[in-house]
Amino acid sequence: MKRCIILFVIVSMLSGCWNIKEIQDIHYVTAIGIDFNEKKNTFSVFTQILDFSNIAKQEGSAPEISPPIWVGKSEGKTVQDAIDTLTEDAQQRLFWGHISAIVLSENVLKYRLKQSLDFVSRYREIRYNIWLFSTRENVEDIFLAKSFFKLSALTNILHEPNELYRQRSYIRPLRFFEYVAEASTPNETAYIPSLGLSKGHWQSDEEKKSMLKIAGAHFLVNHQLKGWLPLEDLLGMRWLEKDTEKSQVTVMENKEPLASIMVEGLRISVKKKGKKGVAIRVRGRGIMTEKLARASLPTIEKKTEKVIASEIMDTYRQGQKIHADVLEVNRLLDRWKLVGKKTVLFPYQLDDVNVDIHIISTGKQKNEKINLSQ
Repeated sequence: MKRCIILFVIVSMLSGCWNIKEIQDIHYVTAIGIDFNEKKNTFSVFTQILDFSNIAKQEGSAPEISPPIWVGKSEGKTVQDAIDTLTEDAQQRLFWGHISAIVLSENVLKYRLKQSLDFVSRYREIRYNIWLFSTRENVEDIFLAKSFFKLSALTNILHEPNELYRQRSYIRPLRFFEYVAEASTPNETAYIPSLGLSKGHWQSDEEKKSMLKIAGAHFLVNHQLKGWLPLEDLLGMRWLEKDTEKSQVTVMENKEPLASIMVEGLRISVKKKGKKGVAIRVRGRGIMTEKLARASLPTIEKKTEKVIASEIMDTYRQGQKIHADVLEVNRLLDRWKLVGKKTVLFPYQLDDVNVDIHIISTGKQKNEKINLSQ
């Protein structure tokens, strides 16, 4: 009898897993979007929810169906009010700890950025290392965009922007904490990559698909929006970014393509010249991926350098128009400064851009001395 009593006491003290929740019993929010209506003075909150039970079944086998995407939307006087309204009919508990991205509309950047950032910083389930994006599109359309084949939306740019950036380095993806750090210096320019939708490049079963893309970037100073620039105006940004892995340059001759060069291994130097002047030097390696006309190797190298220098100057001029340091020259000037107050140089005059590109490979066709000298 005593043994039975002892066994009962021991079993009753074991916590076990009686309160554990199955994966299908919780709604996991994977992305949150915030919009603001200046006329109604209200926030709109969007949530993207994916079915993790279906995603788990995909491991080791091809998915039979595309995992569904659920998007919730609600309004409120504050972000928290909108979230509370959203949970009224959520059916099950919403878990916010798996959020990997936040998307802010242009209206939020204009009118309520600090309030939105304050919410993300204080909400204890949301992590600081989530991806930060802006958009000029409808946030709902951004969240409903799917990935290729029948893969989960977790594989698209919204949740995995680094994979594409490694292959095509134009605008570096940004974490939430990185923006906060960059924007903490008074009068220094910070940027937020802008998501858009591409509707004409891909199709499946004769149906054109809307795919996510990096369409440009919003630029801010002291958390105040200075403007938005499209990707084609920001080509010079990539040449002053130390994380650029490789980026493509098309060399022209008499308005016709001459060669395509993949540039990698960038080394960047930015120095002050006088009180307001700046000199930039960019060095890197080139790999020829196409040769479309006859030209010597030194000629192609010089034309590649000229294109890169031109893109840097063009982006600098676009930044001057919106009164922002789009090239992030100040970040490069202060990167070796460990202590002391940062000195923000803006506006500045870009006096000199020196580019040195050495083509180290002509591609798989190794013996091309004859062709290059023709």
